[in-house]
Amino acid sequence: MSNIYKRDVSFLESIDVYRVLELYSVPDSMAWHAIKKLLCAGQRGNKDYEWDIREAINSLERELEMISEVKNER
Repeated sequence: MSNIYKRDVSFLESIDVYRVLELYSVPDSMAWHAIKKLLCAGQRGNKDYEWDIREAINSLERELEMISEVKNER
């Protein structure tokens, strides 16, 4: 497959968000958390869509802080 947006999943019977994240080599847990929240926003019971979007944004902001911290250590 030459398209960077596609992955071969023909070997799987089904796929969950964690496998998708692995297949796309998402590097860290903060990004995983944000993507999971975005994919399932408002579908997890007592937390609504807006709550999940805000949690995703918070996770991504924290990831940016951590990237900055690493850059400042150098």
